[in-house]
Amino acid sequence: MSELGEVLKKARLERNLSLDEIQEQTKIRKRYLEALEEGDFDVLPGKFYVRAFIKNYAEAIGLDAEEVLKYYEDDIPKLHPKADEVIPARKPQRIRSASSEKFSKILVNVLLWGFFILIIAVLWYYLALNNKSEPNEVDNTPITQNSEAPDTTVDEPETTPEPTPPPTPEVVPTTVTFVEKVGEDDIYTIIPAADAYTLSVVAEGGDSWVEVYDGNKSGTRLYYATMKKGESKSFTISNSAFIVIGRPGDVKMTVDEANVDIGDSIKKRKRIVLKAAQ
Repeated sequence: MSELGEVLKKARLERNLSLDEIQEQTKIRKRYLEALEEGDFDVLPGKFYVRAFIKNYAEAIGLDAEEVLKYYEDDIPKLHPKADEVIPARKPQRIRSASSEKFSKILVNVLLWGFFILIIAVLWYYLALNNKSEPNEVDNTPITQNSEAPDTTVDEPETTPEPTPPPTPEVVPTTVTFVEKVGEDDIYTIIPAADAYTLSVVAEGGDSWVEVYDGNKSGTRLYYATMKKGESKSFTISNSAFIVIGRPGDVKMTVDEANVDIGDSIKKRKRIVLKAAQ
């Protein structure tokens, strides 16, 4: 690797630029950029392009191109006076005679007038077609005394009366009320009476032992375990239920979203009986 190539590569890496990005910016092929960094100038298409490639590469990575070319003059291959000289091909001049130019102008005028006449002809054709269509015939027969007057009555559409919608049944919200204490059991009444309710139990304050029976203590056991803090359970019960709660103060209980006031004690177990109103 030449000293010039090391300088170019180091400056590129310091700016976190890849050869692909330099290629996109300078439009110089990646393999030519690699050749510049390696100092392998024989890979380039000709010595004529070496200085131009180095200048574009240096500007792309933020270096002073003229200073780089001047400082590393000895590393750059010398260009022979006539070697690798690229002489751009000159485009042949088109010589047009006066007669050909005159003919072209005439041809353009003829085409323009022909196009204009064609448009007029198309418009005339469509107008002539529309004029051929016959107007609607009007009956001019005079109305005599024996002539029947036209029936001008308009039949009104029969209207069907809309059915009266049935009255919307009134929804009575569920309420749970403490009634009395019988022995160890706290009796609550559920209003209104229904065939089934949704009982929800949430262990809000901490772990709590919970038993749930549908009906009474001898009924179907729905749950029998310790509920962890934050755990919730829902049960479908009939018109009565029996519940045992180990730490009532840590538990929230609702029936169809109606709160059941079970107190705030966490030391005494509570036995709850829920009964639908008769």
